[in-house]
Amino acid sequence: MIYLNRNLSHLLLSLALVILSVSLFEPVLSWIQVLVFCAFVMRISLYLGIQKHSPSIRTLNLLALLSGLVLAYFSWQLGVLLGMVNLLVMACSLKLMQLRNQRDYYQLVASVLFLISCGFIFEQSIIYSLIFGLCTVLTLLSLLAHFSPTIPFTRLNKRLLIMTLQAIPIGILLFFGMPKLAPFWQMPTSQSAETGLSDTLTPGDIANLSQSTELAFRVTFDDQIPPVQERYWRALVMENFDGKSWTISRQRNQLKRNNFVRNDEFRPRLSGPFYRYEVLASASNQRWLFAMDIAVPDDQRSDGAIWQSYDYQLMSKKPLISNFKYRVKSFPQEDLNFTDYAFDRQINRSIPTNGNLRTRDWARNLRKMAGSDRAYIEALLDHFRTGNYRYTLKPELMPVDQIDTFLFDKQAGFCAHYASAMAFALRVVGIPARVVAGYQGGEMRENDYLSVYQYDAHAWIEAWVDESGWQRFDPTAAVAPDRISLGLQAAVEDEGSFLDNRTFSLAKLKSVAWINAVRLGLADLDYFWSRWVLGFNTEAQKDLFKTLLGNLSTGRLAALSLGTFAAIGLLLAIFYLPNWHPRKVHPADKIYNDAQKILSSYKIHRAHWQGPLEFAQKVQSFCNDKAGQAFTRLSKLYIASQYKKSDGNHELAKKQIRMMRSELRKLKTALNNPG
Repeated sequence: MIYLNRNLSHLLLSLALVILSVSLFEPVLSWIQVLVFCAFVMRISLYLGIQKHSPSIRTLNLLALLSGLVLAYFSWQLGVLLGMVNLLVMACSLKLMQLRNQRDYYQLVASVLFLISCGFIFEQSIIYSLIFGLCTVLTLLSLLAHFSPTIPFTRLNKRLLIMTLQAIPIGILLFFGMPKLAPFWQMPTSQSAETGLSDTLTPGDIANLSQSTELAFRVTFDDQIPPVQERYWRALVMENFDGKSWTISRQRNQLKRNNFVRNDEFRPRLSGPFYRYEVLASASNQRWLFAMDIAVPDDQRSDGAIWQSYDYQLMSKKPLISNFKYRVKSFPQEDLNFTDYAFDRQINRSIPTNGNLRTRDWARNLRKMAGSDRAYIEALLDHFRTGNYRYTLKPELMPVDQIDTFLFDKQAGFCAHYASAMAFALRVVGIPARVVAGYQGGEMRENDYLSVYQYDAHAWIEAWVDESGWQRFDPTAAVAPDRISLGLQAAVEDEGSFLDNRTFSLAKLKSVAWINAVRLGLADLDYFWSRWVLGFNTEAQKDLFKTLLGNLSTGRLAALSLGTFAAIGLLLAIFYLPNWHPRKVHPADKIYNDAQKILSSYKIHRAHWQGPLEFAQKVQSFCNDKAGQAFTRLSKLYIASQYKKSDGNHELAKKQIRMMRSELRKLKTALNNPG
């Protein structure tokens, strides 16, 4: 049998810390990862006997001082949260090198468990949840080994398995029954936590996102599923152009802040057919949400968590530091003309005073020939459609007069190039235009859900036309219609640039049947985890309570809470009441224990290291001859009952018990009457 000792207990704990630090590879600094690995190697050396002693206190103090100074230097770049996590990992690695007593060990166990809980701040996917669960199991196994160093490994595993199975139903009751309270404070995060689109759009930004397989959001439709051509997921509206980049207008931002303070929310009156669906957005540390136009929050379930601005943008009232589930309705046939035209016209016609002169002259001449704004827009789209333009993920650099260079020299670019050029050409002739950044398309999993990834990021434009208001135009669709109907991979299949820097990406290898089956299976598993576990928020819990209780009165909710705690108490009683009952003691053990109690009353105690015969010799030296002989005979009978097999001879076993009781009576008599 394999037995655990204290060094192996420490090794298990160090293994949990190594796995945890590797899983937190992005937030934990690389040199701290090396420090953890060095502590792990040192623990292996101590376990194998290669190294006899831990480093001295002086050496560790010097290492701690140097590490603290280096971490202090980098902390101002990390932010509060990442700085504290790195500090805790560093402290754990140093403590692991020098475990002098049980208090040090307990402190390290508590710190590792706290780090495991911190891991869920950064990652909550099912894969990372399994990794954090493994770290928890290793930590608990280390505790068991520390307290029971001589118990076989198989028995420790069995005990841990039983305790885990006992904890599962209690955890399920707490998960469903405990109120889902909002956090009492906002966790500080760093800029490195932001993923996906940003509030500044340059042509290269979306091209970089096209190489990311990270999930942006998932959509579950209630009824009808929109066709691919309608799946334009609005996220950001860019209305300020400096000649190179598009950003959110400062006037628009100021208006949003004023409206938010006054609680003046944009609520267009919409009618006609609509799509109703649920969106599960991944954590981005941003506030913007994703929806098809024209979208409004589903009032029945949004619970005031979504706010809508006058540029048709949906926003969360809090940054998305974790997955966020919300419901919306989209009215695709409604015109986007519910906003203040004068304000929109003011901020969406301005252009830089200098630069891109060829585009300015070309646009003005084309507008004269077109005769009307709508005809001019069609002429621009036809120019992209019939010109020698090419859709590519690898455009050449255009550092000077970017739009001129793109339109007349390179004529090859990504969606942001086309959107930026068309919006600028419209503004040159006085037509209000703006760039919208979001996502287009997505991967439909049968009729269950739609997955939209970062490589689905897209940019298009909106132009104000006549009385119809803002209308969407996509010059990319004119150049590369496959990008809209079939997706990004089909659009760049000829140049082979889809996920070019991700050789072993499952998304890139979807043409292989079995790999694609594995990829879709993992996506289904992640969807289930994200929607039903991570997505079990306050609204979902209310729906569950309504199903169970009907009307959610105070009395019924109180009864449900009491019932939950009563069920947990019943489970605990079932698990642990059998252990509270006195165990059935063998008659021979009871007689021998009674004899020891009698001797203890005469100040004759058995040391924990003494065997029965050795203790009997001690009794003979302290007691009279009759008492010593009686206890010696009793001890021999006890040894015979414990270690000699009776081969099922019950009569012999009963005879031994009768003889032991007779010797116990003789012992009492001899001690009471020593003469």
